[in-house]
Amino acid sequence: MIQLKNITKTFGTFKALDDLTLTVPKGAVYGLVGPNGAGKSTAIRHLTGIYRPDSGTVTMEGLPIYENPEVKGTMGYIPDDIFYFPSATLEDMRKYYRGLYPKFDNALFERLKDIFKLPEKTPIRRYSKGMQKQAAFQLTLSCRPEVLILDEPVDGLDPVMRRQVWSLMLSSVAENGTTVLVSSHNLRELEDICDHVGIMDHGKMLLERSLADMQGST
Repeated sequence: MIQLKNITKTFGTFKALDDLTLTVPKGAVYGLVGPNGAGKSTAIRHLTGIYRPDSGTVTMEGLPIYENPEVKGTMGYIPDDIFYFPSATLEDMRKYYRGLYPKFDNALFERLKDIFKLPEKTPIRRYSKGMQKQAAFQLTLSCRPEVLILDEPVDGLDPVMRRQVWSLMLSSVAENGTTVLVSSHNLRELEDICDHVGIMDHGKMLLERSLADMQGST
């Protein structure tokens, strides 16, 4: 289980998160939904240990995430805006990820080449936005993460590749018991893949429950 508990985060006078509590059960596919500016990306940056909260706790299986390399080594994260080293190719990034993630699976990386078919000798920064997202999925899934955190993951992908990416993610859940959190402003897109949903607005959690309960009562 990964959890934000009573998290408050301010930037100057702006309160980005307001006493936010969010709980992702182990092995769940959790959809984090809300309009742009609701605080989804800020919440995710706490879950991945990028931000330190002003107050509250952020834990995975009871262990703190912030400044905890062992916990972070079990997490895969694909942000909305992806960064790669300026001249790095896909092979350069494979070597980099392999040095950081102890479970990096070279055989899986090779199998995913046949799905994404990305140019290996071209610097990733020259890829289109959609191709950069595909490279991020190829690298991150190859890390065999226990927890996969995705911020607007299919933005920029065509419909065929969107279906392919969701299929790969759900295969990882089925085969490895991966816990997944996906943020989006499109609830309809998440309906087909999530079993838990949290709805945020203005830095607060408005509603958090299983999708089955929500479809039956909300």
